[in-house]
Amino acid sequence: MKKTLWLVLSVILVAAFVLSACGPRPTPTQPPAQPTQPQAEPTVPPTVPPSPEKVIIAFWEQEGEEVDVFLDEVIAEFEAANPDIDVERTHYENEALRDQFQTAALAEAAPEVVRVPNDFAGPFSALDIVAPIPDLFDQAFLDQFFPGALEPAVVKGTLWGVPDNYGNHLMLLYNKDLIPEAPATFEELIQKAKELTQGDIQGFAYNLNEPFWGAGFYGAFGGWPLDENDQPQFNNEAFVNYLKFVKSLKDEGVVPQECDYNCADTLFKEGKAAMIINGDWSLGSYVEALGDKLGVAPVPPINGNPYTEMTSGKYFMVYKGVLDDPVKKDAVVRFITFMTSADIQKRWLDQFKRLPSNKEVANDPVITTDPILAGSMAALANGRGMPAAPEMRCAWDAWRPNLEGVMAGTITPEEAAAAAQQAADECVATLK
Repeated sequence: MKKTLWLVLSVILVAAFVLSACGPRPTPTQPPAQPTQPQAEPTVPPTVPPSPEKVIIAFWEQEGEEVDVFLDEVIAEFEAANPDIDVERTHYENEALRDQFQTAALAEAAPEVVRVPNDFAGPFSALDIVAPIPDLFDQAFLDQFFPGALEPAVVKGTLWGVPDNYGNHLMLLYNKDLIPEAPATFEELIQKAKELTQGDIQGFAYNLNEPFWGAGFYGAFGGWPLDENDQPQFNNEAFVNYLKFVKSLKDEGVVPQECDYNCADTLFKEGKAAMIINGDWSLGSYVEALGDKLGVAPVPPINGNPYTEMTSGKYFMVYKGVLDDPVKKDAVVRFITFMTSADIQKRWLDQFKRLPSNKEVANDPVITTDPILAGSMAALANGRGMPAAPEMRCAWDAWRPNLEGVMAGTITPEEAAAAAQQAADECVATLK
């Protein structure tokens, strides 16, 4: 009986097990685990390199007021093409710029670039405050300029400046309404000037007491302020004769009793001077004032000898400290390259009648077909390069007061020649 009961219970347990295995599976309370996916990297904005700090170039110049707007225009164009560079322009009068630059350079606080007459190369190089141009530019760059335009900035065999024009020379400017043609000789000029000086009209005027205007007269009498060894030469017959000649122009009423640059300039612009002597830098303003009435020619010869005016240009010179700063050196090279380019020189030519130092621009037909520029070129042919040696500063400083004394009648030409020589020699001695 017990055996039978155990068998029945075993069958029931097996059947229950089979039934449970075949029934539906229970619904899980948690979703099945999903396969692990690689985690996406968080989005990081790309790193933007900081804008490089602008390079600031201090630029000093001593041009006339008539070119202020032009200089600002071309500087703005340079800055637009070179957004990493800012140029800060400051204007000084000629002598003030020289003195201020020398003082600032010796204090190691000079502007990076100056644009100055060639004769600044003498004192600047002697003080060792400007960089030799070959340390900034290669020969391929320099080959675009006339050799004659570079020579006035050479001192002791080294080039110290890069020109953006060539000339800076004096010429005869005349009002065609008052005198239709330029006199062929200075003797004719004197005669015409006396005839034309009536009422408020002055026949002839020029900057009487400025040696730069006197150089052409001195040259016509066979002299020159420096000899072949760059030593001043004043105590000679040529200098005495030159002083006598210019004094006679005043004594005979050929020129006003007192006349400086502004006097001659204003008289001419107002149509009250028939003839003046002025430089190529003035042509733009005279074209504006006189238009077709403006005539340009060489200053006529004196006793058959040409009025030998000094020639040069305006030169970009670089503070020597720039050579120690590669970033500023690069900026300065780019700036000067732009400012002396053929395009900018062509605009100087078109707007201000400044003759170029660039060979390519010099071949522009506008020069040969323009009577004003043709006259300026003819005057340039009579010129002689202005010495840039430091001794020339001594010559200027000795010359001016003695010329003034002769014109004022306080000393004789002979006394002025001796005094100028002594002053110049004493000045040169201090250079050594």
